[in-house]
Formats: sequence, structure tokens, C-alpha cells
Amino acid sequence: MDIAYGEFAYKRGKSLKNKTTIDKSTPLMRQYNEIKEQYNDAIVLFRMGDFYETFNNDAVITAKILGIVLTKRSNGAAAEIPLAGFPYHSIDNYLHKLVNAGHRVAICEQVEDPKLAKGIVKREVIEVVTPGTITSDTALNDKSNQYIGCIHFDNEDSGYAILDQSTGELFIGQCLAIDLTESLLKFAPREILISSNIIYSTALWYRTLRPFITVIDDWLLSYNESNRILKKHFQVRSLKGFGCESLKLSIAAAGAIFHHINNTLNGSLNHVTNLKTIHDEGIMGIDSFSVKNLEVFRSLTTQGTHGTLIDLLDHTVTNGGGRMLKQWLNRPLNDLERLNNRLDVVNAFTNHKNQLNKCRIIFKDILDIERILGKINQSKVAPRDIIGLKQSLSRIPELKEILYKIDDQYLNKIRSDFVDTFSIVELISSQLNDEVPVQIKQGNIIREGINKKLDELRKLILGGKQWIDELEKKERERTGANRLRIGFNKVYGYYLEISKSQQNNIPDEYIRKQTLVSSERFITTELKEYEEKILSAEDKILAIETELFSICCSKILEKVELIQTNAKILNRIDVLITFAHLAIQNRYCKPRLSKNSILKINDSRHPVVEKLLPSSERFVSNSIDLEVSKNQIHLITGPNMAGKSTYLRQIGLIVLMAQIGSFIPAKDAEIGIVDHLFTRVGASDNLAGGESTFLVEMIEASNIIHNATSQSLILLDEIGRGTATFDGLSLAWSITEYLHNNQSVAARTLFATHYHELTKLDQTLDRLENYHASVEESEEEIIFLKKILPGPGNKSYGIHVAKMAGLPQSILDRANEILIHHLKESKEVGNYLPEKHTNQVSMFQDDVLSYLEDLRNININEVTPIEALKILDDLKKKYES
Repeated sequence: MDIAYGEFAYKRGKSLKNKTTIDKSTPLMRQYNEIKEQYNDAIVLFRMGDFYETFNNDAVITAKILGIVLTKRSNGAAAEIPLAGFPYHSIDNYLHKLVNAGHRVAICEQVEDPKLAKGIVKREVIEVVTPGTITSDTALNDKSNQYIGCIHFDNEDSGYAILDQSTGELFIGQCLAIDLTESLLKFAPREILISSNIIYSTALWYRTLRPFITVIDDWLLSYNESNRILKKHFQVRSLKGFGCESLKLSIAAAGAIFHHINNTLNGSLNHVTNLKTIHDEGIMGIDSFSVKNLEVFRSLTTQGTHGTLIDLLDHTVTNGGGRMLKQWLNRPLNDLERLNNRLDVVNAFTNHKNQLNKCRIIFKDILDIERILGKINQSKVAPRDIIGLKQSLSRIPELKEILYKIDDQYLNKIRSDFVDTFSIVELISSQLNDEVPVQIKQGNIIREGINKKLDELRKLILGGKQWIDELEKKERERTGANRLRIGFNKVYGYYLEISKSQQNNIPDEYIRKQTLVSSERFITTELKEYEEKILSAEDKILAIETELFSICCSKILEKVELIQTNAKILNRIDVLITFAHLAIQNRYCKPRLSKNSILKINDSRHPVVEKLLPSSERFVSNSIDLEVSKNQIHLITGPNMAGKSTYLRQIGLIVLMAQIGSFIPAKDAEIGIVDHLFTRVGASDNLAGGESTFLVEMIEASNIIHNATSQSLILLDEIGRGTATFDGLSLAWSITEYLHNNQSVAARTLFATHYHELTKLDQTLDRLENYHASVEESEEEIIFLKKILPGPGNKSYGIHVAKMAGLPQSILDRANEILIHHLKESKEVGNYLPEKHTNQVSMFQDDVLSYLEDLRNININEVTPIEALKILDDLKKKYES
């Protein structure tokens, strides 16, 4: 198995050391080398007492990534070897750094008590961690999923499986290979398993996602083997119940993930109790271009989350609610019934503010149930996590009582969907103390009365403290040292400490153990015998408590499916009450949704921009009244900075919000359900992929032309600006005509442009209306009113904008002279309006369709940067000819 790591790579099964060196090594290093040979594709964290150590090349890499000291260790007759290590309790802080740097890490633990070991302590790799499977708290983003994926191909088809090991969520889907990138982007897996016969470095999905790649053996992607693995795991005779029996590529991918985690990584997936098949039915399409252009998850300016839609909407109280909100945004609905159900619940909460606030208070006590279950399954759960689980589940009855007071049909169904998990609450309450420490080894976890032997040992410890106090008092009287005290440390155990000024009467049986600056430390036979008794009791207590805690966790895991059901319901309610909270806080309205091809929004506002404005400024609202049968295309002209792009984005965001079930920033709205939201907004390039600004524009335009339907919403901003003026104008003109006259793609369209020549299209396209971004002009200045009004714009005001940017007056004056000259001399294409024909849309159409057909035939997955430039050059020559 070959693993790609960034700047480092390993080959499984080839030793780093030759046999001669191994033979000369110390017994400890021979043990290490044997383990390392089995995990040569990973950094091995080798447990030695209270430290994890790394050796040889692993040590060099680890020291560099973690910024820790690289030293050397003696290796018997062999040469010294590089060494780097860190305390075992710091593993969470360091593990995610190694994994994030692109490494898989094998954790090798001591699996027997060093006190009982004969010779070298037995060690085994208990877990292998990779970017897609790391589950430590420091590595996980609380409100984001951490996915590992597997993909499988068969000619033009592809199947994929996606798993979040931390929550137990499993998804599978199948699509055309050319659509795989879009499907994977919905999940953004950090790691992807692929067959060894796939060349992935030039694939679009790899160049877009840049995941950690793990190459697996081909036989792991066998449908028959994977089908067997999944049926055995879910304890079913057929996968038909999951709706995926025909998705053979996806089933193969899912089975490969299960085998990889269970066998290769020594993991466990017992908490994976369901398999969700991804279907497009009932889902609004929104491609990665649109998600990026609308700044749903990432700001185009900062590349962070500030100023994004998710930043605005995510007021969820729980981590699980935050993850579900992201899933909803990635897969908006176009199912009218499901959307109205969500909107009705949000509306009900806005009408019951008191109950809404009580719900949000309850949710503050609800922890990340799904990830707690994941920790239980991986035996990494802390006692406080279990108490948190009890606390979370115990709030459900109170939450149901509050929901009962709100009259809504769908909310009543949600409430009735809760399953009874009170037995889990009772189990935890009966077994564990209400107040528990962070770690099991700190003790006092199990309640008194659960285990007779445990209670006896605790009494012994409690009596031991009293015995120590009495011995201390007796020895003070005996020695006359009134400041004598009995202390304890890990090195010497219990000791008697006497200051040097009071050592005149030291008994003969005192054995000096340590000399300090101002005191001496002694031990006695009596003290050591009692110490052994006490420490033995503490070890036994820890063993009993650990076993009882493990039994409690196993019983919880038996009910994992019920608990996960309630967790999903809690997540859903959290998102819906968040929508209600935002609706009240931000003055949002409930949109009326229908199946009509209309878009009517009164006084709409950009949800993100209005929240970023200073309190002294008010966002200027805009309305839209669009109906496909009357005014399908709104052509919007006006200067830069006048608000065109903001207007387009706010319409897109409002539709997206409505189709996840949220209220929207507007006075009122009627929105016809959108089956696919397309945006072509702003100038961007993909130079790393060999794509210029203009090529990116044309690819996005081509995507719209080929996939839009009469139920879609298209937002176009500045089509054709990445090339020569007349080239761009011609393409913009032709695309507009195509969207208007081709009924299969006659979608609701907003087109913002600087090409004023296009405004004359309203004379030949009867469903096109002109709008403009209004400007107030005086002799001294211009004011952008940010208002979108009917009619075409008549000026660009580019020189005015340049003046606002601070360009020198001499440049501005010269620009005015040049502008006047060109306005007089140039013959504008807009002065010539092509005659409208019934069989030929326009004088430009045949050429443009030819260009688009050329683009359509390009296989992006196989195009290199050089080939892309050649294609662009060929298109240019074709036009010029």
C-alpha cells in the first residue's frame, strides 16, 4: 500500500533498518523495529512509561513538525539513533499536528503492567490515525463534520461513500464520473481511499479538494465482499431497506471504508447504525461555483468565515445543530411540503417567544451526543462525557413539555418521534457519581454500593489517611520534632520529613532517604509496609472502577441507535429554533413558496451586508417582481459600486435561505421553488488548473446553459468581461437571447452588465425588462443610491469611481478627453439591432453555439494547463476567422 504524504512518503512492508543493525540493537529497539516494519507507512508513537517516543526518520519528521528537541538514544552495540518524544498526556495536542501535516500515525501502547512484565513490556499498535479518522477533541471542529471517503469508478460512472467516524454518519451515492467533483464538494472529505489503478494527480476532484490520499488494494473494492461486509455490520439480509441495492459502485466503496477502518486502522464502527443513500430527488441543485460566488461558507475576500452566510445563520446552541445546518445549506430542498413544514415550525416558534427562549436555555445543557457516542465506541470517552450524556438525555422530557404547548402539526410529529432513552439516564445515574473527575484514573467515579469489594477498598484508603495522621502525631511526640510531617511523592512513596534543626533525637530504625537544604527525609519499615497496602488498594480500586465504567459504556452502546435517533431530532429542533431566533432578531419574514415560476420579493435586503454595516447606516432595500411568462429576464445596468452585484447576491442568498426553511430578510415574498440555483458573479481565475479568468467565465456559463431548466434561477454578473470588448458583448448578447428563446432553459434570470448596448434587446425579446442601479448626480459629485429601478442606465461613471479611488487629477482629465474622443469615433454595436427571425435567434447565435459546443466537448479531467491555453487560442482563432 502506497501512501501520499506531502513532502514525505513511505512504502508499507519495507524495513528502514537492515537485519545486521536490528541484531545489534537493544531488546527494546528490536521490539520497536519489529512493530515499525508492520507500520512502515506511518509515524509510530512508541509508549515508554510517561512518554511517547519516536525514532530514526520518524523522530526527524516529528521534531520538525512539533517543534520539539531532536536528540539521540543509545542502541547497544549499534549506532546511536535519533529520538524525539513528548509526555503521553499531551498526545491530543500533538497528534492532530502530525496528522494535519499529512501523516498517518500509529499509536503503540504498553499492553501489560510494567510491574508484572518479565523482560521487555509487551507493546502493540492499538490505533492508526489519519486525517479522515482523527477524533481527538483538539483536532475536530465542533460544528463541522470530519469525513473520510472512498470512490470507485466503472467507465463513465462513479460511486462514493462518505463516513464521519466521530459521529457515525454514513452516506453513499452514485453519479456520472464527470459530476463526482460536485458530489464530493458537498462533503469535502479530508481523506479519500482510491484503488491502486487510479491516476489521481490530474483528476479534477483531486485538484479541487486536495485530500489526503490512501491507496488501497483493488480487491477491497469488490462488490460481493463489500455487500457481505455491510449486511453483516447492519445485521440485515439485504440492503434494499437502505434504498441502495442497485448502487454497486457505492456499496463497494462503503465496504472498502469499513474494511480499512476495522482491519487496517484497528478501529471500530459499532456506532454506525444507519446508511443514508444520497438522491437528488427533492434537493435543490447548487454547484460549487454558486456556493463560492454567494460566499455561503467562505469569504472571497478573507478566505475565512467572517462575512459569510454560515457565519450569519449559525446561532445554533449545540455542535450537532451546527453540523446539521451546514448539511442543510449544502443540500437545500425543492420539496414544497418539507419546506413548508420547516417554515411552519419556525413561524410557530416566532409566535411563541417565551417557549422559544425556554428551548434555547434547555439546549445549553445538551452536549455533543453524537460525538460522545463515537468516543464510547472507540473507548476514548471520559467520565464527564458520560455525565454530559445523562444530562443531555434527561432534558428531553422537559423539552417535549414545552413543544406540547406550541400548536403545529409538524412540530407535534417531531415531538412524537422522540424515543424513550430514560433507561440510559437511569443506568448512568445509578452507576456513576453526579460529580466525576476528568479521567478515570483520578478515581471516585462509581457510586457507593455498586460493588462490595470497591467499597471495602475505599474504606481501607479512608482509614489509611486516619492511620497516617495518627502515625504523624505519634512520631512527633516520640522524636520531639513538632514540625515533623508525613508526605508522599512518586519517587520515594511515603516518607517522614524532619527539619535539620529538630534532628537531635532521630530513632535508629529511621532510614535516611533524601537530604534537602533545610530538612531530611526518612522511611521506616512500618511506613513502607502500610504504603504497600495503601498503594495496592489504590491499584485495585482503579482496576475495579475501570471495569465497571467499561461495563456501563457497553450497556450504553447497546442503545446507540435509540440515542442517535434522539440526537438527530435535537439537532433538527436546534436549527429550527435558531431560524426563529434570527427571524425575530433580524426582522425576517416567512416566504410564501409555490410551484409557480415567479420571484416576487418586496424590500429585500442582503442578509450578511446589512449585519456588517455600522449601526449608523441603514441598508437600502430593493424589490423584485419577476414572472417567467411576463418578464423572465431582468437586465440590470449601472456603474460599479452602485449595488448591482450586491443585489444579485442578495436575491441568491434569499432563495437559498428560503429553501432550507429559514425566514428571509424582506417585507414579504412569494418564491416559486427553484430546482437549481446558478450564479456567475465576479471575476476569478484558476491559474493552478490552467484556467484564465475568461475560461472560468465560459466554463461557468456553459454549465448554466447545459443544466438550467425553466424552474431554475440564474444570476449572471458581467458575462464576457474577461475578453476583448466586442467578443464579450457578442457572447453576452447571444447567451441572453439563448436563455430567452430556448424554452428548455427559459429560467428566471437576473443579468447585471456594463454592456449598455444590451439594453436594446428589450425591443426584440418580449420577456426581457431593463433595470438600472440608480445614481444621483451633481456638478461636484455622484451618489450611488443602491436602488434598482426600472429602465436602462445611461452612464458608467467609471471616471467618477476612479476619482473616488484617489487617482491623480491629471490622469482623470486625460481619461475624460479619451472618453469623449471614443464616444464620437466609435461605432457601437448597440446602434445595430439584429432583425428577429423565427428560425434563427440572432446574427450571433450560430457562432456562439459553436463555441459553446466546443467547450461542452472538453473533458476537464483530462485537460492539462498547456492544453487549456491551446484550446483558448484555438477558440480565439476560430472567432477571428
